Amino acid sequence: MKYHRESGEDENRSKREQILDAAYQIFSQKGYHRTTIDEIIALADTGKGTVYNYFVNKEQLFYTLIREKSAPFEVALAEIVQSPQPPLIKVEAVIKLFLRFYVLNADLWRVMMHEMRGFGSKGESNLKPEQREKYRDWFRQSIGMLEKVLHEGIEQGVIRECDVTKSAYGLFSVIVMMVFQKLVGDDIDGTAKSIADIFLYGVARQ
Repeated sequence: MKYHRESGEDENRSKREQILDAAYQIFSQKGYHRTTIDEIIALADTGKGTVYNYFVNKEQLFYTLIREKSAPFEVALAEIVQSPQPPLIKVEAVIKLFLRFYVLNADLWRVMMHEMRGFGSKGESNLKPEQREKYRDWFRQSIGMLEKVLHEGIEQGVIRECDVTKSAYGLFSVIVMMVFQKLVGDDIDGTAKSIADIFLYGVARQ
């Protein structure tokens, strides 16, 4: 009896994963607005009732996909921030982690950012204000990790006093633009080092 119950749980997990995999592919290709549940159902090779057993609607499916794709990244980011490494080493490690994550998920995260910032179809978000706030909260948590590293650097005297929120957003913007403009290539480590050097030391002759 125990065997049958575990088999059912495995099958449920597999169905859920199939749906999320299909959603990832279609959302990444078509964007949030043009994606339909029916397309996800067809690609996942499942029934509409099965999809709605797991997800209330398209927005919940999209949000779940974002959160689950980002979960390993969030764990790794927290580990870097909480590690005993010097702050300047952490800055480069965090940049490298962001680059790897966004290169891997560039298309899906472009969709999410457009909706979050109101750049969806016809120049406005397809999400309700309260829905968009969920994504902003998640985004602010990631930026908050960057802020913590910068605060630590200031406290240790290796980073000068600055507006850590603006600095963190500025650094994040550079990382994302490097990814979205396809300027990273295969050398993620080298790109991370270059961004860290420019961010920490500038380009002017000392």
